[in-house]
Amino acid sequence: MARAFGNRAADSMRKQGWEVDMLDGSERDMLRQIERRLAAADPDLADRMRDGQRRLRRTRTQVILHVVIVLLMLLAVVLVVLGMLANAVALVAVAACLWGSRRWHIIYQDT
Repeated sequence: MARAFGNRAADSMRKQGWEVDMLDGSERDMLRQIERRLAAADPDLADRMRDGQRRLRRTRTQVILHVVIVLLMLLAVVLVVLGMLANAVALVAVAACLWGSRRWHIIYQDT
């Protein structure tokens, strides 16, 4: 039953242009064998590959963005306490937009 649902979901996603092909059991086993052989043949490479899977450090821009979001939210709370609800809502909206744009990368181009 779960398998049938998974196939229907995969078919639906394929129709929408999503790539949903996954490895079956034998392919997963073969991939694990290749990974084990690679790790045995070159432990230094295997360590470097594992290091790449760890979480990356935040960039300075990300840290500044999070600080700005927190400061905007604190200022919004102060504005609510002072009774300036419209201003507080505006600040929360700006903070929400910043929060939503966290994963976007802006590329500067000199033309």
